[in-house]
Amino acid sequence: MKKIAAYKFTIATACLIIVALLLPSSSFSSMPSFIGIDKLAHLALFFLFSFSYILEYRREKKKNPPFFSSIFIMILFILGSELLQLFTTSRRFEWVDMLFDLAGAAAAFLLLVVFGRKSSS
Repeated sequence: MKKIAAYKFTIATACLIIVALLLPSSSFSSMPSFIGIDKLAHLALFFLFSFSYILEYRREKKKNPPFFSSIFIMILFILGSELLQLFTTSRRFEWVDMLFDLAGAAAAFLLLVVFGRKSSS
């Protein structure tokens, strides 16, 4: 239970991503539409997921998460979330979505690396 509580925002963000990606695309018809909003949503959601994970890991363990295991976790979750869309009728697996997911995760890592260096100086 302590692990779940320690990563509550990461888990909540992961659930939000899964729900958003599995909702029928018609659920978003009332939202503003412009070219690329889907990609921006992918970037933002995975930025939040990664940002939450890194901050919660730091708070729990008092150090940065290991780079390679973090990348593995992110890629596994990104791949899994895209593969889940194959089980829906209105969504589809897209490599470009995965690139935007990775870009969002990478942006979170870069931001926190830069921020971490400035705060320790």
